[in-house]
Amino acid sequence: MSGVDGMMANAGLRDDAVAWLVRVQSDQATADDWAALTLWLEASGDHLAAFEEVESVAAELTERAAEIAPALKTTAPRIVPLRRRVALPVWSAAAAAAAVALVVGPMVWRGYQGTPTTYRTGPGETRDVALADGTRIRMDAASTLKVRLGWRARRVEMAEAQATFDVAKDPGRPFLISVGDQQVRVVGTEFNIRHYDGTLRVTVRRGIVEVRQPDQGPAPVARLVAGQSLSHVVGETRSIQAATDPDPAFAWTQNRLVCDNETLGDMVAYLNRRYPVPIKVSPALAGKRFSGVIELGDETVVVQRLAGYFSASVHRTDRQIELR
Repeated sequence: MSGVDGMMANAGLRDDAVAWLVRVQSDQATADDWAALTLWLEASGDHLAAFEEVESVAAELTERAAEIAPALKTTAPRIVPLRRRVALPVWSAAAAAAAVALVVGPMVWRGYQGTPTTYRTGPGETRDVALADGTRIRMDAASTLKVRLGWRARRVEMAEAQATFDVAKDPGRPFLISVGDQQVRVVGTEFNIRHYDGTLRVTVRRGIVEVRQPDQGPAPVARLVAGQSLSHVVGETRSIQAATDPDPAFAWTQNRLVCDNETLGDMVAYLNRRYPVPIKVSPALAGKRFSGVIELGDETVVVQRLAGYFSASVHRTDRQIELR
């Protein structure tokens, strides 16, 4: 399904969920109406998710009615089609709020979900991001994040990226990060996430971080406190939780790469995100290992130091640097 088709399908499902909520919250609702809703909900997990989301919006809109009312004065209502025609002369507050969600349309829905903002860094570029809620994010090179600050949750979608998060505390709006096949949930804490090449690692410096794997159910697979990390390969059912010194995971923010028995191949894969000129390493060298600290200064200096350590020669062109 294309992105446009998916959006249309989601909007249609949301319309159906609103229609059901209006129908069963009416003072004229009958036991048959509730039975029909039950059948609709049981037909698909997507139906249940859409209905629960619309219920949340309805509750939020009821609470914020005074704030939203001015926006409705110049807005023509849109009729919500019902699958079965039922007389609805009187609506409850929740049902009316659900209808308002569609009357106001995308404006209110975007406000509830949060307007998405995408942040990117290119090779060799880092970036500091200050969010409106007070959260601070430091993005490593070649990283992409999409952020939405909604009324009930703050959400981040993390693609190939590395970033540190210093999350502002807000118990009413958890901070949720979707990364690979995991979801990281926090309220207020400081941690680093590294997500490259199908592997991810979460390292906590302060507070508590909860990690879920949604396809295994809602229960957390780990709760990490300061000085703990979780390593995971996307697609696997198992994750490794361990005690760790968090400082090495944050070292990149101070332009250092801390290596603990890392292969040169993995080191070069990271350096190719940090520097604009690609580095290539011969197969004979790629498996060799290194422990120590590399200062991420001038690329030429970094390459010369690696060449000296591994007794390698450096061959440079305008397009790449090769170690062999």
